[in-house]
Amino acid sequence: MAFPYSLVIFDLDGTLVDSAAAIADSVNRTLVDWKLPTYDTARITGWIGEGSRKLITYAFEAAGSKADIDEVMPGFLVHYGETALDGTAYEGVVETLSALHARGVKLAVCTNKNEEFIRPLLQERGMLQYIDWIVGANTLPERKPSGVPLLHIVKEAGVAPARALMVGDSESDMLAARDAKLDYVLVSYGYPKSLDLKNAGARVVIDRMPQLLDL
Repeated sequence: MAFPYSLVIFDLDGTLVDSAAAIADSVNRTLVDWKLPTYDTARITGWIGEGSRKLITYAFEAAGSKADIDEVMPGFLVHYGETALDGTAYEGVVETLSALHARGVKLAVCTNKNEEFIRPLLQERGMLQYIDWIVGANTLPERKPSGVPLLHIVKEAGVAPARALMVGDSESDMLAARDAKLDYVLVSYGYPKSLDLKNAGARVVIDRMPQLLDL
């Protein structure tokens, strides 16, 4: 049976890759540098999804620090780079990408992670060969939850918005898809924060990535 979309745009962290522990490590290394208290992975996971600057801002606010985030960011990005390849692919992700690619579906990644960290991680986890376009937090003037990055990919792919699907795990992904007027699928295993997945208007909520192939 033919897949109903010509283009699928995936979020990265919490959708394709479980990177929470790696991201938490980079945050805590930065907090230690500034002689601030550290936090467990569960707490830091709640701050993921809005880009690296917001992430470290949340951490420093939690620690009660009034440090200038512009001064914090260079060191944080060093630690982020040190741990960037530690994320692991969720079960069935690589196989799903391979299956969609074999069916002629165009694939893209749109994430609020900086672009320089995306390609090496996808390469390390065996996904890069299937991805046609990559858009990160610093690729365009706007990022998720704006729909601009998604529409940029749709235009590059030369497909109609009605033939494109967003797959993500968070409110940012949902809002970006709605803004771009794309259908979207949400995964139940990522970093949804307070998002009510069952009532978020997704075409479907899936528990494992291979279920995407059943659309």
